[in-house]
Amino acid sequence: MIGKGTRLLVTLLFTGAGVGWIASERGRSRTPELSIGNPQSYSDTNSPYDGKYHFFRVQYDVGRGSSGFFRRREPAWAHDYPRAERNFLNIIQETTFVDSQTEGSNILRLNDPEIFKYPIAYIVEVGSWNPTEEEVAGLGTYLLKGGFLIVDDTRNERGNEWANFAYHMERALPGLALTPLEHDHRVFDSFFQIEPLKVIPPYGPRNPQWYGIFEDNDPTQRLMVVFNFNNDIAEYWEYSDQGYYPIDLSNEAYKLGVNYIVYGHTH
Repeated sequence: MIGKGTRLLVTLLFTGAGVGWIASERGRSRTPELSIGNPQSYSDTNSPYDGKYHFFRVQYDVGRGSSGFFRRREPAWAHDYPRAERNFLNIIQETTFVDSQTEGSNILRLNDPEIFKYPIAYIVEVGSWNPTEEEVAGLGTYLLKGGFLIVDDTRNERGNEWANFAYHMERALPGLALTPLEHDHRVFDSFFQIEPLKVIPPYGPRNPQWYGIFEDNDPTQRLMVVFNFNNDIAEYWEYSDQGYYPIDLSNEAYKLGVNYIVYGHTH
């Protein structure tokens, strides 16, 4: 099964050409481009709950000292949006039996009760993350009720990313600490068998690390948060149909993302 799935993933990336371009064309009329001059309500682009897996991206306000904007002038929380998830959702649909909504993200804040309809959340650029008390409370409740948080696009040289994220997670889950994630943890073998160190950051080998937050601080219990520290797998997803990165590296990033979704739905 693993070998067959890997070959299929390679085929999809070679044709997409294929996957990413078609997804972008499908969603173009639904999801406007992001810009400072276009502060549209992201709830207008959300798809209503239908029992399928929806990519849920966390929207947030940024803290002091951060402009909150990156290339293409998108907000920090929207880095790689919407191409990354459109391409990724097509991979999920083609390689697993997870019934997915493939047209784009649902963008929600953590104090929105709608988050409890979606068991897996995704957040980026957590060095800029500045949640309110209500958002912190919402996240804590979400995770304790069975939610799973994927944290992506972080790197050492920005300095404050680890400290800022750890601080706000302590607010959300008092007493539960970020713990190094062993490379034989079942999240790395939930669908594809992955060697984590082969998931090389798109900006070059820079000591990628994985951390988790577990129920009761017990690594034998449910993983509630996975933290891709010093890595950015969605960068590969966004550009997998553009030829910017080697196919093998994009494959590993997709495989890791697929594993997270399968793990989140089964634990």
